[in-house]
Amino acid sequence: MRDSPTTSWDALVVGAGTGGAIAARRLAEDGFRVLLIDREPSDDVGRKVCGNAIGEDGLAVVSRYIESPEGAEVAKRLPHGTLILEDGTAIRIPKGGVILNRLLFGQRLLADAVEAGAAFRDRTSCAGWTDRAANRVRIRNGDGEEADLEARLVIDASGFRAVLTRTGGPHHPDEVSRGDVAVAYREIVPLTKELDRPDDAIIVLTPKLARGGYGWVFPMGGRLANVGIGAPLAAVKRPVREIYDEFIASQPWLEVADPVEAGTGLLPIRAPLASFVGDGFMSVGDAACQTDPLHGGGISPSIVAANVAADTAAQALADGDVSTPALWGYNVAFMREVGARHAGQDFLRRFLDSISDDELTFLAREFGSGHLLTTTFKPDGALPGLRTAFRVLAKAATRPRLAGTLVRAGQLCEKIQQAYLEYPESPEGFESWLGQVEFQRRAHARIVRGGE
Repeated sequence: MRDSPTTSWDALVVGAGTGGAIAARRLAEDGFRVLLIDREPSDDVGRKVCGNAIGEDGLAVVSRYIESPEGAEVAKRLPHGTLILEDGTAIRIPKGGVILNRLLFGQRLLADAVEAGAAFRDRTSCAGWTDRAANRVRIRNGDGEEADLEARLVIDASGFRAVLTRTGGPHHPDEVSRGDVAVAYREIVPLTKELDRPDDAIIVLTPKLARGGYGWVFPMGGRLANVGIGAPLAAVKRPVREIYDEFIASQPWLEVADPVEAGTGLLPIRAPLASFVGDGFMSVGDAACQTDPLHGGGISPSIVAANVAADTAAQALADGDVSTPALWGYNVAFMREVGARHAGQDFLRRFLDSISDDELTFLAREFGSGHLLTTTFKPDGALPGLRTAFRVLAKAATRPRLAGTLVRAGQLCEKIQQAYLEYPESPEGFESWLGQVEFQRRAHARIVRGGE
């Protein structure tokens, strides 16, 4: 199951996380020779430093593509949430979701891929391209032994660091800057005091501890909770573990014992890469910056991406054409279903990061306490109502400058999302599209600087 002398494959999938395991399963079910590799031991596939949460909207998306997590895969169902502002104001969020047992969920997806016929090698990492033109990559096992593998199609689902994606994978290089990255520290901890809100997903805005970041407390049932803090890497000037400890100390209602599990991770918080494909290549999940820019959630986007990529890949492999144009449909489908929404959320994140702490608190209170929270982001691929949200916030603002900025921001946000919904149908229109997006990014930069 975990080894094979074969060195040439129809598809090589790097990374057995959510996106990689699903893509491997789908292609194996279609009869293709698939090799799935992961750097972790097989028993650890599925572990990841994150909040392990999927909201109601995300669950609706997931259920369209795979069997939704059930039973022991769900640590706890949370019917609603609470947003706690810096001044201590608590706002009830009328939406909930589930906290996953991420390891069990990941193990199920891996088992499904293997059962479908995918070969799997654990403790195996990808060192990079050996020959990009021939789709040859160098792999390294846990004993340090190296070998070259060749595949008609390579799918990089290896997470944020994504050596193949960052070194010549997509046909268009898209640099990920320090400002596009968040760092998170998370612990699974026993609670020594019962939570006042044991059925709420609790989000705490923490602008003084980590500008642009937030803390979370997600009950897991019993006395366990998933507790962490995340912030843009550029805003973190000291060890994130120190910030986490200060966060815990600043919440008198939260008392925890020594962690059962702890870790630090990096993740993208930006609009998706401009393109996920190249000749004989696809990028999926964190590798393609397909996480939600507002909170870094990537489970449901990676499930969408893996299935859309597999649909496109299966047709391309069957046709014997895995060129960039043949794989382009993956770009188009993902941008229209998820990417447009993420592009708008990326703008919103950068806008919120540009305003003062008291303005941020005001907007969070207005945004969280009304209907905007439940109507702004649509899970069905429709254009999110961010422009409407900005208008309502502008009417509530008591400062003329802030009100005017909000109106302009809403207009630009709608334009950005519309551009992603109109992603070019083929590579021929790509350069023109890039120019349009760059123009809007510059307009965005003027807004966050307070210009026109």
